[in-house]
Amino acid sequence: MFANKYYERDIENAFAINRFFFRMIGIWPLPRTNSFLLDTIETITLVFACLVFLLGDIIPSMLYIFMIMSDFQVRLRVMGTSLLAIVEMMKYGYILFYQSQVRHCLMLIDEDWRNVVSPKDRILMIDKVRTSKRLIVMCAVFVYLTSVAIRMIVPLSMGKIVTAQNVTIRPLPSVAHLVIFDVQRSPVYEIVYFTQFLGGVIKYTIKLATFGFVTICAMHFCAQSDILVTLMNDFVNERQPENLNKKLATVVEHQIKIRNFLHLMQSVTQYPSLIEVLASAFMICLAGYYTLMEWENHSIVRLFSYIIALVTFCFNLFIYCYMGEKIIGQGEKVALTACSLEWHQLPDAKARAFILLIIISETPLKLKAGNFIDLSVKTFGNVIKMAVTYLNLLRSVG
Repeated sequence: MFANKYYERDIENAFAINRFFFRMIGIWPLPRTNSFLLDTIETITLVFACLVFLLGDIIPSMLYIFMIMSDFQVRLRVMGTSLLAIVEMMKYGYILFYQSQVRHCLMLIDEDWRNVVSPKDRILMIDKVRTSKRLIVMCAVFVYLTSVAIRMIVPLSMGKIVTAQNVTIRPLPSVAHLVIFDVQRSPVYEIVYFTQFLGGVIKYTIKLATFGFVTICAMHFCAQSDILVTLMNDFVNERQPENLNKKLATVVEHQIKIRNFLHLMQSVTQYPSLIEVLASAFMICLAGYYTLMEWENHSIVRLFSYIIALVTFCFNLFIYCYMGEKIIGQGEKVALTACSLEWHQLPDAKARAFILLIIISETPLKLKAGNFIDLSVKTFGNVIKMAVTYLNLLRSVG
């Protein structure tokens, strides 16, 4: 029997949204059924299908850009979606490669839910889960609106184009060239359109899956840090000498546990976060460039679509940086609590032990992209400045 009698309901609530997005792309690392064979078949099928649709989106587009187009400005106008697909495919491959570490992270979260006893601690953890779910839902709304806008609304708003040679061109979500097949002929056109649309949905789902994983882990860390603050207060305020050893051990174990969890989270998310930060700077730049171009062309539908894309990239990057800022804030909160407690009233042996906890608490806690870029609100501002700089450069070149 679990220490938390509401464990099954709580863990279902905590993992529900993340499990949905992870399962859509076949990378949910925890068992889904009682049959290992069925799990393996489902995973292999979904991963293979995702890779096929992603490559079916990327390869024809890149062939068109480098074999058909010659003007740099024209290439720049159409390469955004292909670059985004390449970025998300890199993140997808990384998660597949490090799936065991992702599983370990989720199992540690599962263990914390299983062992939570205090009703106050459980309510605190539920509150953090509620916050993470709201952020994921908000991101999902923006991301799928972008997908629908760019993959369906923009092509449909263009309508059929008749060239000077009286050739009718039907627009696609992204440019495509198949060398030996004419993408404008049926059923090739329909197959390419369907492949590009599903490839777009998959790449945006990958974005949501990685975003959701970072969010749930960061908010879980924040909840456990608040619990550590409570444990420190309980230890210092304990008036029964015989209970001091037990409470000190609990504080030390919890502090070590949350720091190990953050270290594991850092090792799992550092490269997806780095890819996200660098790609977001470039995609914000491109989305801004497309928005300015459509503003000059007075295309309301396409302008609105690119504004949605711009907001989506900014929001997604901001939440990554906000999660890092929350972790920094929690580390400072724990350090301030440890320093401000009346530890000098403890017996000498326990006071000396608590001083070591203070020293450990003062070690900065940070979530880093690529292990060298601190995720923080300041980093968000720097990335936006960099994107605007690139945008001005593109406008001058274009």
